[in-house]
Amino acid sequence: MPNRSAKLKTLVKICGLRSIDDAMRATELGADAVGFVVAPASPRRISFQDSLAIAQLVLASVTPVLVLRHWSDVPTQELRLWPGPIQVYEFVGGPDRKRILGCSIEQLNQLQECPNEHISALLVDAPNAGAGEGWNWQRPKPPWTSQLPLILAGGLSPENVATAISQACPWAVDVSSGVESSRGVKDFKMVKDFIENTQGAQKNIDASAKNASTILFNQL
Repeated sequence: MPNRSAKLKTLVKICGLRSIDDAMRATELGADAVGFVVAPASPRRISFQDSLAIAQLVLASVTPVLVLRHWSDVPTQELRLWPGPIQVYEFVGGPDRKRILGCSIEQLNQLQECPNEHISALLVDAPNAGAGEGWNWQRPKPPWTSQLPLILAGGLSPENVATAISQACPWAVDVSSGVESSRGVKDFKMVKDFIENTQGAQKNIDASAKNASTILFNQL
């Protein structure tokens, strides 16, 4: 179970970055993690080799997260080289290492037990992950899910992130299309606003909330 602390801080993951410059800018603005999407069909796709090179450069400053749709997106021998957490939208398979499980709230609510012992966090996304579509942000219902850090995703933006945090009290929030000027192109004024609004939302959350935790992304 996450270690609870009197100080509450919702962490921020900026996903869908494709260059070292973008990763550094997100880091300078206060992101706790940066995500690199290697799923072949994504408009934000970056090759594993390029994402690994960027991850090694930013590792001292921010946590790099590799985002897969399927384990087959990257060969297992290459996955072992990744220096940070791996996020995947498949319940089973993959190497024997920690992973962030991405899925919809409906999928999670159907699971009565944790589907894999290596799951270190849950990312709850909209039904159509990656499309920037919103949903009624909420926490999953099965009791086992409360034992894991909850990352909220799907349709988040600078305008609604405070509302989403107040509704679900997540451990972290994840944004991609909600801070873009066009599909796949990050707007760093929006990134700045998103991070500031996330930080500002903390003032309205009781310090006894379930996600009050000292766990960081690099501990997943």
